[in-house]
Amino acid sequence: MSINELSIDIGGRRLAAIDFGGPADRTVLAVHGWLDNAASFMELAPRLEGYRVIAVDLAGHGRSDWRDQSSWYAIWDYVLDLRMVIEALSLQKVHLLGHSLGAAVASVLAAVLPERIQSLVMLEGLGPLTIEAADMPEQLQAALEWHTSAKSSSVVYQDPARMVAARMRGRFPVGEGAANHLVSRALKQVPGGYGWAHDPRLLAPSLLRFSEDQVQALFRVIEMPVLVCLAEEGIATDETRQRLNSLAQLRLLEFAGGHHPHLEPATVDLVADAVNAFYRDLHKTVFARKEALA
Repeated sequence: MSINELSIDIGGRRLAAIDFGGPADRTVLAVHGWLDNAASFMELAPRLEGYRVIAVDLAGHGRSDWRDQSSWYAIWDYVLDLRMVIEALSLQKVHLLGHSLGAAVASVLAAVLPERIQSLVMLEGLGPLTIEAADMPEQLQAALEWHTSAKSSSVVYQDPARMVAARMRGRFPVGEGAANHLVSRALKQVPGGYGWAHDPRLLAPSLLRFSEDQVQALFRVIEMPVLVCLAEEGIATDETRQRLNSLAQLRLLEFAGGHHPHLEPATVDLVADAVNAFYRDLHKTVFARKEALA
């Protein structure tokens, strides 16, 4: 597998990506989780058979540009970015594969761009975070206060190994191998050592969120085949699991493990086998349809 670095211009901003190679007529657009980056797919992408995988650094993450100071990191802005990536790379049809935040972004894009999306794989994610209407004023107030308050200076690390150790102890702990992958694309040199490359504003509260009814409405119009992979120690809740009932063509895999099953040695092969089987069945279905039309 030949791995290449991509730089994608979307309206004057640059998004970085990793192109893992493969047949151009079967492209998987892979989208990472919050505070992760395209290296999130360094273990899974090489295991996917017969598909070209392009893993994007979302805005503000990895090696991609930050948004300007007047902009927010809202989920619908990520959706627009991905739509622009599809156009910039002249991809007529794509398969979406997202982890966590990336799964949320991919699910919204699948709902609103069905003519370009062939399938959807959601790893440890079941759509966007939501908010009750009554909580909206407090959410908006918290976001505005965060943006107007003084921010503490960024942590400076003397050694990248310390960043790996910090990433292993993060909100969603990962093993050393997974942390090494993520940190390789998440650090930058700063005066006195190394710092995180992501935009600190990614830590801010969301300005607004979808309601649960809105997410359910989006899921109900997703008609392409969907594979959902959920870990026992992951982030799915009883409420978000209810969204599965709204998906017309669902395949569900549940297994033991944590929030990054596509990066951890104990689970990556299980995830890869499930995704490969899902894609093989898609190909069989398309081939059967073509034969029927002949």
